[in-house]
Amino acid sequence: MKISGSIALIAVSALTLSGCVATSDSAAPIVITPSVSPSANTSVAPEISAQPKVPTVESGLATPDATQEQLVYLIEEEKLAHDVYDAMFALWGARVFGNILQSEATHQSQVLTVMQSRGIADPRSASPGVFVNKDLQSLYNELVAKGSRSAVDAYEVGVAIEELDIKDLTEMLATAKDADVIAMMENLRKGSENHLRAFNNQL
Repeated sequence: MKISGSIALIAVSALTLSGCVATSDSAAPIVITPSVSPSANTSVAPEISAQPKVPTVESGLATPDATQEQLVYLIEEEKLAHDVYDAMFALWGARVFGNILQSEATHQSQVLTVMQSRGIADPRSASPGVFVNKDLQSLYNELVAKGSRSAVDAYEVGVAIEELDIKDLTEMLATAKDADVIAMMENLRKGSENHLRAFNNQL
């Protein structure tokens, strides 16, 4: 007699009926997604509501007035990157911010040289985080607020800034015609591409 086998079969049947043992007709299993380390490269570009628009030329090549407008915007945009990275470096002490903010100071000097050759006044405030362009002021405030939440948020802010710089420089280069302006903007764009890689490597 195989009584033990029958008892086992009865036990399994009872457990199945009570829902304690899953069958092929049971509901899909619960999937537990493992937590992801903040250092993992899974971040997405932060949503930034303040989106300043670079002065653009509707058609044809940039006129002297349009070039002046773009340069005035550009030097403040480079100041924004510098001032945000300075604030993030003070908060988090990450070397990437310290290194890149020095580069942003150099970028401002390059824009200023082109402006001075045309007699264009420097719009920059000497105070950190203060901007004439209201859109850039709003963007600075938003980026610093986000970057203050965590080091990962701060790195994402760096990504957002460099992506914006690359986009704006590409738009300006599409209509630029002066050799010194083109050379300066191409150099800045190359620097922003390097900075973007550096911030992405932190995520």
